[in-house]
Amino acid sequence: MAQQKQTPPLRLPADLVEFLAGGLQLEYDPAECEAGAVTLLPLAALRPERFPVETGNLANHKDDPHHPGVNSYLVLGVNLTAACSGDYNPVGLLLWLPLERRYGIWDCSHCGIQVFDANVTWADIVAAPARYLNAGWSGMDPASPPVEDLVPWPNHPYGDGQVYAPQPP
Repeated sequence: MAQQKQTPPLRLPADLVEFLAGGLQLEYDPAECEAGAVTLLPLAALRPERFPVETGNLANHKDDPHHPGVNSYLVLGVNLTAACSGDYNPVGLLLWLPLERRYGIWDCSHCGIQVFDANVTWADIVAAPARYLNAGWSGMDPASPPVEDLVPWPNHPYGDGQVYAPQPP
């Protein structure tokens, strides 16, 4: 009998589920946000993906057990964004990371994930969306909350080849 691949659980926070189930969108002045007007995915469209993270740029990259190789990891995440009016790829502008149980941002240009403080809730993001969205651009918005680089080992699978786009889990 063939084994069926199981989809990892999304483990979405209740306040995020309630917000998206209500068909709501983030409210803010798009002129204050580098990505412009961001549209969230509907709840039914959310799915787990593996986001590529390269570790060579991390301050502690020498701690990576696979150093000095390519050091590519696939981090389980849930993309929350469908579109943006700015000239950017909207995928990963806001992420939910179910293993870390944290919100973050995926930088598709540098294959890295930055996470917000573990205490950040969806209510915090809704209260100041542009600040959280702008956190992905260093120094762009001094009012943005601090972020830290996600260290993908040991929670996420290592790969010996680089990938640059989200992968199925």
